[in-house]
Amino acid sequence: MNKKTLLGMGATALIAVSLTACGGSAESSNSSSPSASETAASASTSSSASASSSSSEATTPGAYKVASWALPVTNTGDKLGSFKGDSFSVDIYQTATDVASKDGMFVDPDTKENLLKKGAPIVYLNYVVTNTSSADIPLSHSLITPSAKYTDWKYMGGMPSDSSSDGFEKHGLTSSGIKLKEKDPFVLKPGESFNVAENFAYAAGKEAKIEATMNPQGADGKLDHAKKETAETTVTVK
Repeated sequence: MNKKTLLGMGATALIAVSLTACGGSAESSNSSSPSASETAASASTSSSASASSSSSEATTPGAYKVASWALPVTNTGDKLGSFKGDSFSVDIYQTATDVASKDGMFVDPDTKENLLKKGAPIVYLNYVVTNTSSADIPLSHSLITPSAKYTDWKYMGGMPSDSSSDGFEKHGLTSSGIKLKEKDPFVLKPGESFNVAENFAYAAGKEAKIEATMNPQGADGKLDHAKKETAETTVTVK
């Protein structure tokens, strides 16, 4: 999984700004960032078992055929929904809840309140992406990385997250989706899958919009924007 940074300031929009005293850096860019600290729900820890698969011919309990370059896929937890682009599908699983291991990197510019405080309840969503087309999809390190925002999220950027890799490992998840030492392009063959997870502030019963963008890598190693695909859906966090 990888963290989003909040985008530039709008003149009339509230924008979260980096904590100057924050230690530690965000994870890789393909790990998404979590939600607002307004949540009062209490978190219960739920471990998820990781599927053991290392080849493109291996399958998981959910009958996913894992790409040879991808980390094991898990479908543990509650399935919140699925959605499709022209060439891919995404299954969404609410895998676990926990608490943030440290303060997040962003604050509200008006209240100066941290948007994700240490100890705040967080939820992990896991996305299983599958090539539903009849052609290979060559991907860059950005892969096809879905990300969530609560529908009432008032900031221009993405939601903050707990970037600690320990939390992802604890629940059998990955924020990157790729095995170590694998090199791009990461070719996702027809019918093959990979998974990538994110976390954000937990608010049970709240609606979240999930968006995914597929931007394949061209033969020259650059992104082929002419073949870009986007898809989205809305789910309710349990």
